Amino acid sequence: MSLHPRIVALACLLPLTLAACSSSSDSSATASAERIVSGTTPTSTVAPATPAEIGGAATATVTSQEVVATGLDAPWSLATMADGSLLVSERDSALIKRVRAGIATSLNGPGADALRRTVDNEGEGGLLGIAVLPGDTTYLYAYITRADDNAVLRMELNGDLLGLPTAIVEGIPSAKNHDGGRIAFGPDGFLYIATGDAGQGDKAPETGSLAGKILRVVAKGGAKDGKAAPGNPWGNRVWSKGHRNVEGLAFVADGRLYASELGQDAWDELNLITAGSDYGWPSTEGTDGLPADGVTAPIETWAPDDASPSGLAATHEALYMAALKGEALWRIPLTADGTGEPQVILDGIGRIRDVAVGIDGSLYVATTNTDGRGQAREGDDRILHLTIG
Repeated sequence: MSLHPRIVALACLLPLTLAACSSSSDSSATASAERIVSGTTPTSTVAPATPAEIGGAATATVTSQEVVATGLDAPWSLATMADGSLLVSERDSALIKRVRAGIATSLNGPGADALRRTVDNEGEGGLLGIAVLPGDTTYLYAYITRADDNAVLRMELNGDLLGLPTAIVEGIPSAKNHDGGRIAFGPDGFLYIATGDAGQGDKAPETGSLAGKILRVVAKGGAKDGKAAPGNPWGNRVWSKGHRNVEGLAFVADGRLYASELGQDAWDELNLITAGSDYGWPSTEGTDGLPADGVTAPIETWAPDDASPSGLAATHEALYMAALKGEALWRIPLTADGTGEPQVILDGIGRIRDVAVGIDGSLYVATTNTDGRGQAREGDDRILHLTIG
């Protein structure tokens, strides 16, 4: 696979960036496109990193890979836990499983039952992103598609038992495609939510709509869960706008937020998300249509055949981006002044849906070859543990 020339951002890089969306390259007659979200810069509780702390090597390789789970049903999101286990959401079955010592066990309890009854997995919908507040495993948060809307739920997590869900954000526009679905806690303790334009691109620039956005909300297990976080640019839940379908969010140690976004036909994007910024959809795609007044340019672009990005993760030295149609894991080095040249660091395992950082700094990736679009291999779908050197 050849690298696409790096596109240099036309706008200044500000802390905390994120954006991604579904593209026709990741759609089919039987399944819908994916989701989008955008964001900007919140006040970070993390001290700025030094150039020595952020400065990945120009290239790297996968030095080892080990299969840690097999036989999964279209896994969508990985959450690494402090005890070394992994939680993984299955999009179509609406199950959340805990992977420990090579064994995947379904969470149960009233919350698990409610998910199976409530989730609508038509098209690309289903049980999507999951997240746990770092340092506090009291609650599990999940982004789901329902019959009439998309919603973010909070469920008490007690071992492998899930309590009944409470919807903290609902009324997110839904469709068979472009539902977004990635959620992540920022270093400021707030929950960031990527939503898709749900096929209504004209809503993506509107700050009064939840479609095509990155949202920033309170999520600490209290009565204020789901409310707009203090300091949001428009006084509501919206953090950034102008997204088509963001499916990857990742925070760097110094507080910057990056988002991977599925384009339509021409370009997929990696965006640096800053509060109140407009990422251009539907008037721009990649760098097409730029420069444009008030629009923040992507920092990297790919042809959809090389990417169709989904999950995104950050270590101290690089961003790692899962690619669906590109069937690869991309590494984007972090440098003192931004990012370096992307490289493919892993391929040959099919479509990669998500990537997550383990408690020891190593990586986990989840394939998605059993969703009707990929070519299933023996043992699919799988989670692999990678070490990078």
